[in-house]
Amino acid sequence: MEKGFWEDKWQRNEIGFHLDRVHPLLSRFLPAMEWAPGSHLLVPLCGKTLDIGYLLESGFTVTGVELSAKAVVALFQQLGLDPGVSDWAGGRLYQQGALRVFQGDIFTLDGPTLGKVDGIYDRAALIALPDELRQQYARHLLALTDAAPQLLITLDYCQAQMPGPPFSVDADTVRALYADRYRIGDLSRRDILEYEPRFRERGLTALYETARKLEPALIPA
Repeated sequence: MEKGFWEDKWQRNEIGFHLDRVHPLLSRFLPAMEWAPGSHLLVPLCGKTLDIGYLLESGFTVTGVELSAKAVVALFQQLGLDPGVSDWAGGRLYQQGALRVFQGDIFTLDGPTLGKVDGIYDRAALIALPDELRQQYARHLLALTDAAPQLLITLDYCQAQMPGPPFSVDADTVRALYADRYRIGDLSRRDILEYEPRFRERGLTALYETARKLEPALIPA
């Protein structure tokens, strides 16, 4: 999948993946993550999600990464923030108060530039990537954050019924990507197809949404 795919989606305003509310699984399970106030959270492939405003209001420092400049500008506008803008190796850096967003390719971002991360909230990144990029993303995320605790939300459906994105990410896939570095616990799983008619129109007969808590596992010396 070319980087231009998502940039084109934003330019054409084809953003059906953007929720017009805070994700209910974030508000439900944020306490389960036990992140201390002021923790630095990473939101990869963040778009203009309202979840960032919720995390800021909850007392966290937030770093987003987003390819589309249009999405980043829209994010700060909806938050009523006037960010400072500077350059970084992969694009432009927007920051104001407790929020900064790296606009550009996440695979260009390195650990020293990002800084220490206390937690990851991934609602839109893993499911946005086809298999080959998904594996690259997972390896890169682990290297960037040293396997920081993660609240991961995925979708699981019969991939033969509908091409992605969003792509189906089942339990076996999550284990293959993350079990070497995380203890993986399911927080919830349910079929949400009745609330997502656009996916039924695309041919799905079931659409499971799962929230997982990923906690760092001890690595043998």
